[in-house]
Amino acid sequence: MRTSRIKVDDSDTWYHCYNRTAGTSKDRPFRDADKEQFVRILHRVSQLYGIGIIAYQVMSNHYHLLVHAPREVMSPEDMCRRYKVFHRDRKDLNPDSELCRLWQQRARDISWFMRHLQQLFTMWYNRSRPLRRRGSLWADRFKHTILESGSAVWACWNYIENNPVRAGMVEKAGDYRFSSYGVWHQSGKHPFADQVAIRILPMLGLRNLTDLFSMMSALLDKQASSGESHTSVNTISRRIRYWVDGLVIGSELFVRTVMSTHHPQASCRRIMNRATDEPPLACWRRPRPER
Repeated sequence: MRTSRIKVDDSDTWYHCYNRTAGTSKDRPFRDADKEQFVRILHRVSQLYGIGIIAYQVMSNHYHLLVHAPREVMSPEDMCRRYKVFHRDRKDLNPDSELCRLWQQRARDISWFMRHLQQLFTMWYNRSRPLRRRGSLWADRFKHTILESGSAVWACWNYIENNPVRAGMVEKAGDYRFSSYGVWHQSGKHPFADQVAIRILPMLGLRNLTDLFSMMSALLDKQASSGESHTSVNTISRRIRYWVDGLVIGSELFVRTVMSTHHPQASCRRIMNRATDEPPLACWRRPRPER
């Protein structure tokens, strides 16, 4: 059973986006060069869209993104500038054209952003194999989870960055270079620092990125050294299904409000409260596929 997507168009929205490749659970198609190219394409696509990227994690057969989609459309002038940069000065938009207005709407649409990212990477991946491949690279359309600003976003971010530690690929999250935190840890600069400063610092009440880095480093290092396995917001160190199976995560009021407003006929009816979270998080999960 497939549940239709929830997209919030009337307010700023946080999304955790996720997808994995087709094949078996043991397939690991992405090598280091493939992961590097995925990150390059992510940076390029971010030049066109108004979607703010906060975190990314590229693994051997899947990826995670934490992004912010704005409610307001960008100005025609900004849209034309981004369009020209994305097309490397080979294409232009007229600010007064219907195409510009269309792209203004697309630039804030999470589905367009994700489709563009996956298509560009799939095209590169298929033609760069020793024996050229055809067809879809991804197992399905991407999943996304709507997150409430605050503790849900912070918890999800830490969950994403801790992926390579959970997978046993590195001992500490900062040692994995195909992630936003790994780049931040190794270079001293977050790859999307402007978006993090605008979106995260006010949310957490922090003064600067240095304070944020210290806060995140202390938490991730603690998780790596202690091997904690429970699901508190402050200690997320094992794979938790609701981060990829959840439709909405946040306070119970937030979850019920989003579901009742945007998906009143949803077939899933299960709220999961995590008593160990501070404050407790609720999750409205996708229905299990029928067998």
